[in-house]
Amino acid sequence: MNDTSPYAIACHFCVSHINGATIPATRLSKILEQIFHQQPLTALQLGYLHQLKLTELHQLASGQIGYDAFIAALDPALVAAEQNNKAEHQASKERRQAQESAWADEARRKRESAKAARVAREAKQREATRTAEKARIRLEIESAKQCEVNRKVAEARYSIMLGQPGFRAPTPGDIARHYRIEALPEAAASPLRNILEALYQGRALSPAYLNYLRLKFRNLHDLAAGHTSYEAYLAAIAAAEAAREAKIEQAKEQERLHQEAQAARIARENDPAYLLRKKYEVFTCNQALLPKLMSLLEKIDNGNRLDDDDVVWLNTAAKQHFTDELKRTHNEREAEFYAAEYRRTQDPWNAINASGHYRKCQQAQIALELLISVPANSYKQPKIHSALCTTHGGVMRDLGRRNEAIELGKRGHELQPRNFRPCTLLGAVNMELGNFAEGHSWYTQAEERGASKQSIDTELKGIFRRADKASREKMKASLLAEDPQRYSWVNEKSSASHR
Repeated sequence: MNDTSPYAIACHFCVSHINGATIPATRLSKILEQIFHQQPLTALQLGYLHQLKLTELHQLASGQIGYDAFIAALDPALVAAEQNNKAEHQASKERRQAQESAWADEARRKRESAKAARVAREAKQREATRTAEKARIRLEIESAKQCEVNRKVAEARYSIMLGQPGFRAPTPGDIARHYRIEALPEAAASPLRNILEALYQGRALSPAYLNYLRLKFRNLHDLAAGHTSYEAYLAAIAAAEAAREAKIEQAKEQERLHQEAQAARIARENDPAYLLRKKYEVFTCNQALLPKLMSLLEKIDNGNRLDDDDVVWLNTAAKQHFTDELKRTHNEREAEFYAAEYRRTQDPWNAINASGHYRKCQQAQIALELLISVPANSYKQPKIHSALCTTHGGVMRDLGRRNEAIELGKRGHELQPRNFRPCTLLGAVNMELGNFAEGHSWYTQAEERGASKQSIDTELKGIFRRADKASREKMKASLLAEDPQRYSWVNEKSSASHR
């Protein structure tokens, strides 16, 4: 047997199923190793085998039987199981070795690939360095040539000037103008003045002077170092000046446009028509509708009521311009009118109408005070009494006094059983209180008495939007259980949002 691992020896003696037999350095593992190498056991070790009830192994270790007889004495099923275990162990070992070999190959390939990549990268870097060095050397050569050309041109020009009759030495200002830097204060002082004079006369500059220019005057440095010619130097300065001028002009144009926009805004904001539209939140308007709309805004802003035809027009052709603020003011004007009419005529229907308009412009408290002022003798006719109760109940609902609203709604229903208005009030208040079954019942009665489904659904949507999250979920479940198709809007995102 080539494999002498603890596991292989344990399989050899058919005891790999015993705890400790396959673990190196355990008592049983050491005994098995001695038997395998035909080394005698001590009496204590033989006793340990006897203690483990390994009778056949004890006989083999003590020399009573040979290995073949030992195997023959064992349970054939145990021997077969041990052989299977040994084969599986060997196969597992071979798979592990193959996997480790594959891992080693993969690691080697990765190392070789990384090395090749590194070598290629270093070669590329060296090539880039060589290319850059060649470019630098070429630039230095070209710059040296250009520098010499610049110097000789300047020297020749200065020599010609010297030879002219009446020659006058140029001033520092003249030289600064020659290089287009006369606006710089440094041009008249050292060291720049000395540098400009040397350049002007075609003399070479010292490294210190070149370094000074490189740090502070890049264009002059490029000219002095031979990176450019005098003509190109002037062209670069002209281009920079043109860019600065363009930037200044652009800034001026932007400032002009800003000033114009500011003036237009101020004029617009001081325009009475704009202020009127802003007051009533009419920010955009169809130009074809604007003249009539402005006339109505002026009318209502002057404290006047809108005609019935005006209200119809606002609810149809100009519906998108009938803003909440405009509606609020319209209802306020109507409420004031009917309240004044009630005080003049003592007709309770005027108080009812005024109350309805006060509610629409969020003035429920004023509506309550008006209704309370209606004397008891106005309640003689059941129709008026029912209408007063229903209107009063609506006001109490607006004020959050829902239990009182329910009592008033029921009284109105008892007085006018065939009128749908008390039913819609009771349906709405019960929905707000979470009494959904009762609310549905009252709404059903309202429909039977003439209330439109559209008006009921619009009211339900308002209640749903105003409810808190927990109440919305409960109301949603109730509506879907009642009629999932009719109330499918509860699943729409917009319906679930707060006001």
